[in-house]
Amino acid sequence: MQNLTKEIQSLLESKETQDFLKVARGFIELIENKEIKEKEFYPELHKKLTELYNAGISLKSVELIHSSEKTEFKIATEKRIEMKNANLISSLGKDCFYWEVFDPTYEKENEPTQGWLVDDIGDIYADLKEELYKIDQIRTDESIEDGLWQLKFGFTSHWGNHCINALRALHYIYYDGKTTM
Repeated sequence: MQNLTKEIQSLLESKETQDFLKVARGFIELIENKEIKEKEFYPELHKKLTELYNAGISLKSVELIHSSEKTEFKIATEKRIEMKNANLISSLGKDCFYWEVFDPTYEKENEPTQGWLVDDIGDIYADLKEELYKIDQIRTDESIEDGLWQLKFGFTSHWGNHCINALRALHYIYYDGKTTM
């Protein structure tokens, strides 16, 4: 591990970054927890997704100085990015599927599509896990900067959408009594 530059160290130590990393790690821990029971999992998942979305809003955008769009990290393997509780989410049966409008702000050709909580949680998990690996394990200026940039970009363009969709579905499942959580 190399010594980090002052700007990367400062970025890592900022309140917004620390808050986000804490929440993201908590989400990963929940998904990897093999001991958690179904009754505890869903309310905790709902809470963690809410915290994650809120922390994603506050996470600052990062200007790329040490890395670029050509930067590559060969870290994502099937085993490392393995969602441990997919079967627990699937235990919702048909309730793990839901309907949504892909972009509710687009007026034309906006037919409802089917979403799947297993896919939502799996994509959020994989996106966070890969970037946290860059930040926590590789720990170079380049990897940390790229990881933080990807986390914010993913919030605005990928995992943030999955988070909102999963929150909405869980809200209806949990509060409309479709299943006992």
